[in-house]
Amino acid sequence: MNNTTKYIDALSLTDSEKAALPGTDLRAVHEALDDEHQTFSRDDDTPLASVKARLEQSWPDSLAGDQLTKDDEGRTQLKAMPKATRSSMFPDPWRTNPVGRFWDRLRGRDVTPRYLSRLTKEEQAHEAKWRTVGSLRRYTLLILTLAQTVVATWYMKTILPYQGWALINPADMVGQNVWLSFMQLLPYLLQTGILILFAVLFCWVSAGFWTALMGFLQLLIGRDKYSISASTVGDEPLNPEHRTALIMPICNEDVSRVFAGLRATWESVKATGQEKHFDVYILSDSYNPDICVAEQKAWMELIAEVQGEGQIFYRRRRRRVKRKSGNIDDFCRRWGNQYSYMVVLDADSVMSGDCLTNLVRLMEANPNAGIIQSSPRASGMDTLYARCQQFATRVYGAAVYRRSALLAVG
Repeated sequence: MNNTTKYIDALSLTDSEKAALPGTDLRAVHEALDDEHQTFSRDDDTPLASVKARLEQSWPDSLAGDQLTKDDEGRTQLKAMPKATRSSMFPDPWRTNPVGRFWDRLRGRDVTPRYLSRLTKEEQAHEAKWRTVGSLRRYTLLILTLAQTVVATWYMKTILPYQGWALINPADMVGQNVWLSFMQLLPYLLQTGILILFAVLFCWVSAGFWTALMGFLQLLIGRDKYSISASTVGDEPLNPEHRTALIMPICNEDVSRVFAGLRATWESVKATGQEKHFDVYILSDSYNPDICVAEQKAWMELIAEVQGEGQIFYRRRRRRVKRKSGNIDDFCRRWGNQYSYMVVLDADSVMSGDCLTNLVRLMEANPNAGIIQSSPRASGMDTLYARCQQFATRVYGAAVYRRSALLAVG
């Protein structure tokens, strides 16, 4: 038995069909399976001749009508991705250091974001207004946090044992033994260190308290007029010229779980009647051969079951550059200019069609928004700790994420 006969034994053929194949040359095997009798200039392309026959033999129920196509050289292949339209990507200069930004502004080197040049004077005035409101909110949070920290640190100081400097006389320390002077100062140094650590930790807790309180008050008041969620009523028609890509980067994940969640998401999108505005991309960085085959089979089955030809695509990279971020970057450079918006899904994400369409409406109403993030919620947890987390996100998660949105303005 050689490699060719092992390969023939692995094919989904009857014994008589296997016996009819040549058992000495793999190239001859693929040529025999090719019903179209294609010829290729390179020997390495010969296995492509039998792609259709092998798929029909192994996965007959997974092969949809339009999943097979031919490339520019006439080679049969799966229609896994649309035609690439490459585009360049370069970031805007963005300095996050407020001191650096202030210094650049004084020196006249402040860089204006590119998107501001596309706005009218009225839109620029509105932009400046809500940015000012956002800055005032953050300064208010900073003042409240620091004030509460100062008061708490002062009270902490009153309960510590060493009050004042009564135990130390600077005049007596002149000419005194150095070790004795150090031992007299040591309690005060330790107490000062305790106060510094207390102030840092309490400032952290205070910031969480005030931000959560702001979020709770925002839930009681209702909508924030500067929030992007106030810019749409939720039933506006979607612009057919602005399409959305749902991309899911995966790497050696549980295939059944990934595609079950993806199927639930796509069926929910179809239930809204807006599926023509969305395309799904499964971007795989998997390198386990068994998982790679299972992903491809699950993708073909998904397309056949939900009639997703031309809207659900699958790609596995050969060179896994920069892992997940590189996978997304590669998609944006090759196909990003075909879409106006992009939603990045985790391997275990499940989103409803209503949520996705609402996100698109928010982007339509706020074209200057860079990122819109919905509040995630855990579901289907099994362990006690995980179910406690799931319960917590349901109880006070809304207040936490609402205060984040409140402070993110500007």
